[in-house]
Amino acid sequence: AHRLRALLRRFRGDGHGVAAIEFALILPILIILTLGCFEVPRYVLLWQRLERAASGVSDLVAQADEPLTANQMTDIFSAAKIMMQPYAIFTDGTIIVTSINNPSKGAGVQNTWRAQCGINNASNQSQLGSVGGTPTNLPSQLNPATDNEVLVTEIYYQFTPVFRTFIYKGSNLYAVAYTRPRNHNLMTPPDKTTSVRCP
Repeated sequence: AHRLRALLRRFRGDGHGVAAIEFALILPILIILTLGCFEVPRYVLLWQRLERAASGVSDLVAQADEPLTANQMTDIFSAAKIMMQPYAIFTDGTIIVTSINNPSKGAGVQNTWRAQCGINNASNQSQLGSVGGTPTNLPSQLNPATDNEVLVTEIYYQFTPVFRTFIYKGSNLYAVAYTRPRNHNLMTPPDKTTSVRCP
């Protein structure tokens, strides 16, 4: 019994291996923090690119004259591709441009035309509804007055972390920008005669 008590006292006083046990306990937290320090800046940079590209595309379309041609639309998509570098927007995402008009002799506010480039699946569709229909999810204060137009650029991008974990495996990001034409309402679909080509 005396020998057993002595052995227990030695065991309680022995500090060997404590550091290894503590390190094993905090290692998962350190890994998560390290991965976060790598992924968060990528995520923030991507958001900046998405918002800049959305507003840039809307602005370029707004500067066009009527009619906006398919070649001009292709050039605008090419500019968006450059704005989004190093992210491959048309491989991992979609850009959608919609013209919303309210002609005086029309049936009210409608989606007049749409140009789209990139992934075409159920997740990457315009949130404004179908062409020819009344726009949905358009803020009421942006509804165009009679003989006015609103241009909407929507961008989707499938963000996938380099280090996917059970905590975060990625998500489909969405950015939108609104503008009005600078010169004339763009009533003619850019693909009326020629298809819009994706760069």
